[in-house]
Parts: sequence; C-alpha cells; structure tokens
Amino acid sequence: MDATRHQVRQRPSLRALGLAALLVLVGVVLLMMADLLDRQLALTAIGVVGVVLGLALFVAAWFLARSMRVEVVLDENGYWLAGPGRPEKGTWAEVGRVTRGERGITLHRKDGTRLQLVVARGGVADLDALGTDIAARLDENRGYTRH
Repeated sequence: MDATRHQVRQRPSLRALGLAALLVLVGVVLLMMADLLDRQLALTAIGVVGVVLGLALFVAAWFLARSMRVEVVLDENGYWLAGPGRPEKGTWAEVGRVTRGERGITLHRKDGTRLQLVVARGGVADLDALGTDIAARLDENRGYTRH
C-alpha cells in the first residue's frame, strides 16, 4: 500500500465568530447613530472600537483554527503527524489498540501512552476517512485479511 495523507482540520469557534459578528454589528449601529446625532465623538469612537475588535476577533479565530491543522501520513510501517508543536511518529507495531469517540481518534500505544487526534464539533468527516485508513493499515500490519 502506498503512503496516504490526511488533513485533520479544525473549524473556527462558532462562539468567537458569533461574538465577532455581534461586535461588528453593534459597532456599525453605533456609527450610524453617531452620524444621525450630528457626529457624536464618543459614539463614533465606541463604534470604531467595536468594528475593529469584531474584525480582529474574526481574523484571530480563523488563523487559530488554521494553525491547529494536523497532517497525518500513513504508510505500511507506521504514522507521522505534523501539526502544532513537535512532529509525532510511530510504528504500527507500537499501537496496541485504536478507539474512536465522537470528536476524535485515540491511538493507544503498548507502552501506555496515547496519541489523540481531536476535531471540533461537526468536523468528523476528516476522521471517518482517517479511521478507515488506520484500520486497514493495522489489519495489514497484523496480517489480517479484509473481505
């Protein structure tokens, strides 16, 4: 089997995106009110701050989710993960079992350590393909045949 690559992507926090939208909306409303009230300086300043903070929160949430992506490479010998932090690699012989939860996959190593791949709510499509591939690689490594 050739090496396969999977990307486990994180979604931006809906709470952060909602708060960013609310800040921008309140800022725009305050700017409009300031314009209607003959350019009230205090309302204009607060409105600009609200819009700027909302946009900054949106950009921060988007970049944070993007930086939390993990690339997983699987081959006949083992796995390699590259993401935030240091790269992680191991062999299939080191893996004792694999469990799948609602939001992630856990590789339980024979030495007692665990490697967890977790995604945000609703982002489990990436894990479905990855889990199927891990199962096939483990079966091949253990000498099981799939029918």
